[in-house]
Amino acid sequence: MYYVLYIDVLFLENLLLDYLLLTITARLMKLSAGRLRRILSAALGSLLLCLVYVYLPECPRLTFLLLHTGAAAAMVWLSLKPGSMRILGKALLLLYLCSFLLGGIFGWLQSYLRLPVYPFLGLSLASYWLLSLGMSWLMRFRQKEQHIYSVTLGFRGHTLKVRGLVDTGNGLRDPVFGKPVSILTAELKDALCGTEGVLYYPVPYRSIGKSSGLLPGFYADFLQIETGDGSIRSIERPLLGVTKEPLSSKKEYDILLHPALLEQNKEGRTAHRTILRRK
Repeated sequence: MYYVLYIDVLFLENLLLDYLLLTITARLMKLSAGRLRRILSAALGSLLLCLVYVYLPECPRLTFLLLHTGAAAAMVWLSLKPGSMRILGKALLLLYLCSFLLGGIFGWLQSYLRLPVYPFLGLSLASYWLLSLGMSWLMRFRQKEQHIYSVTLGFRGHTLKVRGLVDTGNGLRDPVFGKPVSILTAELKDALCGTEGVLYYPVPYRSIGKSSGLLPGFYADFLQIETGDGSIRSIERPLLGVTKEPLSSKKEYDILLHPALLEQNKEGRTAHRTILRRK
């Protein structure tokens, strides 16, 4: 039995699927990937697959799997720029997981929908939309359970976007003015401040196994928290404590936010609105 393979159709179909998979993976991994870079990387992955089908049509299954994995790794590396082998491996596993889920959704839609024009294109886009919607819902649910938010820090013209965990056990405050203290690592502080000089402010603290100590802190220009409802809460001149210890072994977050920041900002915003009404 012989099958007719249209190489142009195979290339375009894989180009579309690879682009959709790279888009989902980039969103889930929170990696910056421009649209043009994703398109070119998807075209490269589709081209490599077509070359395998043309020049190695009867290669062993293991060889095909290795070639396919190599092409996917090259595609992920060029489009997402993971920066390390660990992140590359994580992104590659996520890409294959999304590919498996996308294929399952595609098959399910194919059994229920009958599209008269361009069925592959329509089913692919519908499958991508459903998968993207489900993944976004799971990520929002997970972040809500862990109280992890997207945070933007500013210091003397430098801005840095990180992930922050609202630590309900963090009761650290400035003993003089009572300002809440959020905690970030020394590595993150260097990335934010760069070569700018920092005036440290000693903050006394207590922890398990240590009755007292001084945590170096400094005032940033602003701190913005993107909440789950889409609003942005801004805190001017937040006090940030610097620690040399890692905050998360899995690097799920970069800064420990004081829980009073959200409440404090709500009160400040309400008072500001009241002043506007009085005027």
